[in-house]
Amino acid sequence: MTDLYDTRYAHLPRKVRTAVDGFVKWSQKQLLEEQNETTPVDALYHYTGDVPFHSILKKQQIWCFRHLHQRDETEFEYSLQIAREVMRSVGWSKDPFKRSMCCGLDDVLEVNSLVDTFEFYLFSLSKHRDDRQQWLEYGNAGRGFAIGFAPPLFQPDKDTVSEKASDNLHVGRVIYGEPATRVRHRRGIEKVAEVVSRYGRANIKMPRDKEILLQFIQAMQTEFIASQLVWNCLTAKDIKYANEREVRYVIMNLPGKFDDIRRELKLGDRTKHYVEADLPLKKRGNIKEILIGPLAPKDAEAKARLFLKKQGYPAIRIVRSKVTL
Repeated sequence: MTDLYDTRYAHLPRKVRTAVDGFVKWSQKQLLEEQNETTPVDALYHYTGDVPFHSILKKQQIWCFRHLHQRDETEFEYSLQIAREVMRSVGWSKDPFKRSMCCGLDDVLEVNSLVDTFEFYLFSLSKHRDDRQQWLEYGNAGRGFAIGFAPPLFQPDKDTVSEKASDNLHVGRVIYGEPATRVRHRRGIEKVAEVVSRYGRANIKMPRDKEILLQFIQAMQTEFIASQLVWNCLTAKDIKYANEREVRYVIMNLPGKFDDIRRELKLGDRTKHYVEADLPLKKRGNIKEILIGPLAPKDAEAKARLFLKKQGYPAIRIVRSKVTL
């Protein structure tokens, strides 16, 4: 858990630190429960091209691409705008403390860019096995591969932040559409507003207390953004992408934390940034199967088997896609 008794909040009264700590623990519990509820029980498939396929299996590292390089480059902003609408709705309250929290938070988001404050990297998987759309959009137009990863590789087991950026890897099912996105945002926003209101009504008695309240609200804004808002924005997309049935691995931290591990991939005139994260892929059963694209060369299966054997992998089922492109 976040240590709220460190130097960040040491100047605040203990009651303030305790209130912020309570919200952070609620938030982390909420996110972990959400991860547990969406833990996959069937294989998850990552559709990719030749170069990433061989690199992933050779290094036992997945490639997590920066969120700005996703198919929909506006998806983060899509969810953020819904969150801000909810903030204004919750803030339209007779309770002055809830109003101060929500209005202040909306103002912070108006003048500060979250994508400049944090850096996010995503590894996308699909619940779809051998899906035409996935082959066309992510599997090198049917000439690539789909790696079927076993569910144990994606068990949520972290609620702490590591100094090593690539260790901050969390799994979450993407939700689709405005109604579902709005409900999830509202849960966190109403909670943070409720904590601020409860503290304010119990402790703000004198004019001099207002400065402490302001500092408390600022601390709550920081923790809400880091522990709720960012995650919810990274795991929500427009309803038109619902057929992807996406599950994401998400790495997030401060930009400077990625300076030593950020990599570049040249794709024609485009450059994509990514970071690598370790996974024990050679352990028996961690890769359920590998699908060969329907338009891959005729010898692709044989080459894949030879490659896996040279890399020391146990026997893995390799089959060709039955999709017609």
